[in-house]
Amino acid sequence: MCGRYGLFTPESELAERFGAEPRAPEPGPRYNLAPTQNGLVCREPGPEDRELATLRWGLIPFWSKDPRETARKYSMINVRAETITEKPAFKVAFRRRRCLVPADGFYEWQAQPDGPKRPHWIRLRSGEPMAFAGLWERWEGEIEGEARVMESYAIVVGEANELMAPIHNRMPVVVNPSDWALWLDPDVTEPEPLLPLLHPYPAEAMEAVPVSRRVNSPENDDPALIEEIS
Repeated sequence: MCGRYGLFTPESELAERFGAEPRAPEPGPRYNLAPTQNGLVCREPGPEDRELATLRWGLIPFWSKDPRETARKYSMINVRAETITEKPAFKVAFRRRRCLVPADGFYEWQAQPDGPKRPHWIRLRSGEPMAFAGLWERWEGEIEGEARVMESYAIVVGEANELMAPIHNRMPVVVNPSDWALWLDPDVTEPEPLLPLLHPYPAEAMEAVPVSRRVNSPENDDPALIEEIS
């Protein structure tokens, strides 16, 4: 799964890297982005219209009768790659509303035989930001008589690669830059060309370092969280 990640590459650099127009306020550096908080996504809401937008992490289906109740009852921060075409909450978004979720790295917790789980920071060896496969949704309706619009996203997770397997058996699906255009293309609505993209990222291109348990609290959000500890 993916329950925390970081993004601190400046938005101007991300816009150039993803070939997207920034259409959201600069979110600032985040070293411990948690569910229900706002994160940056890259999407194509229309042909030749690629943008960076700020959405809520935790997908709210467009057909939800009450987004507050949906968020309370269901944790839809992640979607399993194996069932992405089947689950009612995700199958329409998979066909029509895919996105990339920029990240400088993510956290995962490794079980210990004699103590609490140990968090690790996982990143690309190159130091470049990565892009998770994601889905986004737009909910429109009324809450307590007031018209509201909520845009949200979920991160696709799949099998772990050889680096991640000793830490956790799942990891975010990292999309290769050569496949970004295909994943975002709104004209591609059938699963056949998309499902092959949802494979584990090469382990040799990534590294994992143990970090402080301060990351356990989403109230902590500073550069020291990603520093390696012995």
